[in-house]
Amino acid sequence: MARPKEFNPDEVLDKAMHVFWHKGYEATSMEDLLTAMDLNRGSLYDTFGDKRQLFLKVMDRYCTTLVGSKFSLLDQPGPALPKLRQFIFGMVEGALADPQRRGCLIANTVMELAPHEKDIAGKGSQVMKMGEDAFFRILARAKAQGELGPDKDPRTLARFLTTMMQGTIVMIKAGASADTVKQTAETAFSILD
Repeated sequence: MARPKEFNPDEVLDKAMHVFWHKGYEATSMEDLLTAMDLNRGSLYDTFGDKRQLFLKVMDRYCTTLVGSKFSLLDQPGPALPKLRQFIFGMVEGALADPQRRGCLIANTVMELAPHEKDIAGKGSQVMKMGEDAFFRILARAKAQGELGPDKDPRTLARFLTTMMQGTIVMIKAGASADTVKQTAETAFSILD
């Protein structure tokens, strides 16, 4: 009979997420993960599989707990453009407040692994599409509520905002000043007027 797990899988997965997020996939060793997760090798492999399988689970958890919950804010009722502005500037402020400037785990992963890891690149594309769809829904609502001009295409604008947000996060990671990043977000938002 198997012994019951003496750890919370979600909690140790969160610990692994922070290691991958800080160091990247390639630079993270199994020793880094074992230390951070406070697990022995057998428990890690039995519960999560090898490093690659663990990383895919980390990406799923990141998308569910962080990305999905943030984008769900855009589905709240009320005026759409103020909510979108609050979301965009909240994301920028959050990224600027991170002392490590880790950026976005998904964007980091796509830049690091997409050229040679097609299934991981596919997962990254799914997440970016999830963001684009969330932007599309709120922009379509803004248009229906008369907040967005009739000449504005919600899908095109959603793609633009997705690209702008990913680029802004990369700028933050690269050390851009808060003023520069906020000006970029203001310029992007002005396109919606």
